[in-house]
Amino acid sequence: MAKLLKVVLWVLVFGAAIGAGAYQASKSNPFPPGVEDPGARPTRTPTHSPSPAPTVGDLRMRITSTHMLHVGGSCQSQWRASGTVSIGDDGRASGEATATLAGPARCDFQQSQVQTKAIKLAVAGKSVDGRLRLSFSEAGRSPVGSQDVGGLPSTLSLIHPEVAPHGGSANAHVTKPDGDLGRYSSSTHLQLVLQ
Repeated sequence: MAKLLKVVLWVLVFGAAIGAGAYQASKSNPFPPGVEDPGARPTRTPTHSPSPAPTVGDLRMRITSTHMLHVGGSCQSQWRASGTVSIGDDGRASGEATATLAGPARCDFQQSQVQTKAIKLAVAGKSVDGRLRLSFSEAGRSPVGSQDVGGLPSTLSLIHPEVAPHGGSANAHVTKPDGDLGRYSSSTHLQLVLQ
């Protein structure tokens, strides 16, 4: 029995020594100041550089739109448009504008359709050979269901004036068949002034 008691006492002594060593090790730093832990990985905080704000420009346009009919005669409308365009660092642009009828639309003959008074324009653009090429699409019209006797909505998608990246002015003249042996044409003078 004395032998068994000795074994138990030694097991308890070793267990206490191991426990005390583990406790002491958990409270101490194995690497003194100035010595890096070889297993430690520095935590990197991602650095976000703020994206530069897009350049904003004021857009102004004067547009004359004409519908030449194959049976003879024509209709014409004059438009003034204004809006804003945002240009990003990648050379892409987006914006909106409103074209309003600048005076009564006129035809060489009597007609009874309801004349459009305003057209909302969606503006897009991209950099092409160091210049900003703009394009336009219709985003709505007033009054709803009206028509432009001069045919501006029919030529909008063809108007692509190009200006310098720092702004400026440009002209565009486009024509398109009307599907009935006549044609639509529009002449646009655009000015973009960056803020």
